[in-house]
Amino acid sequence: MRALAQFIMASRARAALVACAGNLLPLLSPAAVALVTLRKGGNDTLLVGVWAVLPLVVTFYISEVTPMLVWASLFTVVVVMVAALVLRASSSWQLALLALSGASGLTALALGQVLTTELAEMRDMLAGLVAQMQSAGRSPTLEPGVPLVLGLLAWVMAVTALGSLLLGRWWQALLYNPGGLGQELRALRLSAPVALALMAGVAVCQLGPAGYAAWGNLLGLPLFMGGVALVHHLVAVSQAGSHWLAVFYVCLVLLLGPLGLLLAGVGFIDSLIDLRARFARRQDDSGGPD
Repeated sequence: MRALAQFIMASRARAALVACAGNLLPLLSPAAVALVTLRKGGNDTLLVGVWAVLPLVVTFYISEVTPMLVWASLFTVVVVMVAALVLRASSSWQLALLALSGASGLTALALGQVLTTELAEMRDMLAGLVAQMQSAGRSPTLEPGVPLVLGLLAWVMAVTALGSLLLGRWWQALLYNPGGLGQELRALRLSAPVALALMAGVAVCQLGPAGYAAWGNLLGLPLFMGGVALVHHLVAVSQAGSHWLAVFYVCLVLLLGPLGLLLAGVGFIDSLIDLRARFARRQDDSGGPD
């Protein structure tokens, strides 16, 4: 990975090459855009971004892939650029996460207004999938309407952009600040007003019609990252060993739904009462980790 990051940063041409060819692999192209944006910004970001979306534009005209998905992939690159620029300017993961979630939601709403035909096609596809699940004896709580489709679109864009931003930041740390990403993530803790506002939005979406649950997932993404950051912090200060993080991420993949909700709740509580400080005081009282 370090060698790939060095290749990207060697010149504009190499960065553009990776951004263009990287569309063949998940996250690689937007992560290259994130790395260039975080390190250089300005004209370099625009150049590499153009090369990143060029294959997507070609795909739009020659492929039978649903146009809405192509547009979502294209604008995911834009979301990554916005979040990376915010992170570069502020050095704040809280602001970057808010910008990422907000940009994803606004982009999905804008696409829904412009691509009405494609949106209807995706809604019909989802309705067909729900009907198949019901015929197989399963009873999903999904309501395959426009709000659900747009919410899922926004959530997928946000998760993809977040993964790309994290990968780009990790590459940057490998090259210029070893261990920097870990320090930043362990320090991530949302402010209480932001956490309260996000949790209120999550509650409204989750308690409202089923079609808005995906919007709750989007609003809960910064809270989720706060929970993940707390886990990293506790593992580091307790000197538990990195293998526990590996176990944590395996469980996260296998139990994303319930564990993701739990982590969002933990991130919310940490923002209000600072669980890290409480854990530190408990360690001091007990004489520290063995």
